[in-house]
Amino acid sequence: MKLLSFLFCLLPFVVSAQDSCILKDEKDKLNQDPRLTTGFISLGAGNDKFLLSITADKKEVDYFFALDNSAMCFNDYSRVSVTYDTKQKGSFKNGGTTNCKGYFHFIFPNQENLNGNLTNLSQKKIASIQFTDTGNNKKIITVRPDDQETIRKLTACIIDQLDELRVDTWKPKQ
Repeated sequence: MKLLSFLFCLLPFVVSAQDSCILKDEKDKLNQDPRLTTGFISLGAGNDKFLLSITADKKEVDYFFALDNSAMCFNDYSRVSVTYDTKQKGSFKNGGTTNCKGYFHFIFPNQENLNGNLTNLSQKKIASIQFTDTGNNKKIITVRPDDQETIRKLTACIIDQLDELRVDTWKPKQ
């Protein structure tokens, strides 16, 4: 009987561990359109620590990196190079504002024909990420195996919801 009650107490932990696709619903502050986000997730360790948030709405999918303890300056010309475990690479430009806080965005359009780079992020594991700032300084982050799978799964979760986000719910008055 004690064993049965112990197993019953562990049930919520087992059930929540199986569902790795938990996205938060938000409203866009400007136009009140629905948005989905992963929220900020802490990844990496030591000098390779960073926060990642993936947000999608009816127009775009935004990857927001916040490098931990970084004073790297990024502008419109800054780049990030993603190397997958298959040795394939992807290169992205900064889609966010100019800053010296280590914040970097790369943005994909939310359209029916998915961008090939977005598809790669959902199917392949990222081995490393190289950020290049405005002064051509580079920071290479080696992504841990657990984090590789987390990024891949979160991207797949977002991609699964893109069709629903593209549906325009606004109807004109008749």
